[in-house]
Amino acid sequence: MALPKITHPVFKITIPSTKKALNFRPYTVKEEKLLLFVKDNDNLSESIDVLKQIINNCCVDGIDVNKLALFDIEYIFIKLRARSVDSTIELNYRKGTEVTPFVIDLNSVEIKFNPKHERKFIVYDNIGVSMNYPTFEDMTNLEKTNTDNDFFDLFINSIDTVFDDTKVYDEFTKEEIEEFIFSLPRECIEKIKTFFDTMPVLEHKQTIKYKDGSTEEVVLRGLKDFFIF
Repeated sequence: MALPKITHPVFKITIPSTKKALNFRPYTVKEEKLLLFVKDNDNLSESIDVLKQIINNCCVDGIDVNKLALFDIEYIFIKLRARSVDSTIELNYRKGTEVTPFVIDLNSVEIKFNPKHERKFIVYDNIGVSMNYPTFEDMTNLEKTNTDNDFFDLFINSIDTVFDDTKVYDEFTKEEIEEFIFSLPRECIEKIKTFFDTMPVLEHKQTIKYKDGSTEEVVLRGLKDFFIF
């Protein structure tokens, strides 16, 4: 005899990079089991795959997680955690030998958008580029290695189109785009770095109150600061 089917509530999450609202369900015992794998696993690549699998499982409308930006995945997971378990989490802030507990309402955690950020910008003279946001793996690998070569690879892989006054170039080989980038004057690199430096970020400001009554504002950025696995 077939067992009863479980009906889950559905809620909307707006994807930060696209502003598109999609329907999600809370994660279940199946996803909780996957999270235990992340908690006990030191393999970064495998942990990323698990987070993507959880988001894919919980998105009712269907989503291509491989096209999501780092901050998209972090934001979606925060909101899933709030709806699936509890909207509050207790963390500890360590300063010297003093450890101060504090509570965060995950519903108040949002993406910070820099008003100076542009996805489409001029790099030299009348020539510009339109950018795709790097994926979770792209940014994590860059943070892990942090070499100039990795930065250039990240930039090249993130270019969506190249344009000038008369045409938009949306079909090119990796060799062609590398030749284009490496032919740019050196000062153009700063414009390129600005795109990455000003990208949206999951950020939350929290006031810590110490035992002596003094306070300090700390900033949490990215999932690693929330310790919610």
